[in-house]
Amino acid sequence: MKFATQPRQKIITAIVFTIGFVGIATALIAYPSINVIKTLSDQIFKQRVELEELYERGQVLKQTLKEYEEIKPIIPTLNQIYLMKGNELEFITTVEKAAADSGVTHDLKLATTDPKKNTNQLQYQLQVNGDLIKFIRYLAELESLNFYVNINTIRLSSPAGSSIQSNQIGTDSALQAILLATSFFKP
Repeated sequence: MKFATQPRQKIITAIVFTIGFVGIATALIAYPSINVIKTLSDQIFKQRVELEELYERGQVLKQTLKEYEEIKPIIPTLNQIYLMKGNELEFITTVEKAAADSGVTHDLKLATTDPKKNTNQLQYQLQVNGDLIKFIRYLAELESLNFYVNINTIRLSSPAGSSIQSNQIGTDSALQAILLATSFFKP
């Protein structure tokens, strides 16, 4: 190989070697650095997303703790609205007392539950007889009980054998009601 001896050829050769050296240096140094920078950028983005999620969870946790502190005073009251398992007799006597206090007669039928199922619901049917005012008083008594009574269905009718004309309905008219209700055991 013959090296250039003329100044013009020396300059061209120097430029070609310089461009080649810069190209090789770029390929060997800059390209891996660019890949490392991309990888770091991706990792930083993922960490930013994770930090934002943690921040949002922290905000939700703060809100939950704030709400808990607000309802903390009423938790004992909320615990009272549940029936205690094994105290079904107390429930029955309380409902019977409510019927006696309001002046209606009633028949309480507890729904049968599968003992294999661990349910926290007590479903029952109340058949109530009395006049409208006493029935409303009975509903108010049920509402004022310490435990929660969820009335799912109310069926009103006149007792069997009596006929009530639409113009005769008043507060002293006989009334028969069937209530399908649910109360809950403490979980």
